[in-house]
Amino acid sequence: MLPSLHDYFLISYEVHCEARRITLRARPDTRPHPASDPSLDRIVVFDGVEGYHFWDDAFGNIIFSLTEVPVEKLLLDRQTEIKESYRMSGAPGPWAADLASADAVLSAKGIRGFELYSSYGLSGWLLAKQLEVRGGPQSAV
Repeated sequence: MLPSLHDYFLISYEVHCEARRITLRARPDTRPHPASDPSLDRIVVFDGVEGYHFWDDAFGNIIFSLTEVPVEKLLLDRQTEIKESYRMSGAPGPWAADLASADAVLSAKGIRGFELYSSYGLSGWLLAKQLEVRGGPQSAV
């Protein structure tokens, strides 16, 4: 089970293309006194990334939730976007050439689906093999 990131501020995100890794750094909302202590941060690392799309980065993003969703549902919900992205640039990957078989191809690789929702700013989705959460009150995989 993923830990709650509700009302965490998204401090940064990094896309490491060669390693196929995306790292999110989030810090809890400690208002009225904003925290600047990095020891409070949660680091969310997605490894084996097969595709992703983030949008609406407001440079002050507040996370609503990070949830795991079935790959089949993610592909169905985002099929128009994925088809157009593949047509224009070949992204998010060769599996997107045939969305009818993409679920089977990704499932055979052990890929999981994730959706990031915001209260303000950046939202998106990811397809990745592994997820690790470090820091914060608890760590989870």
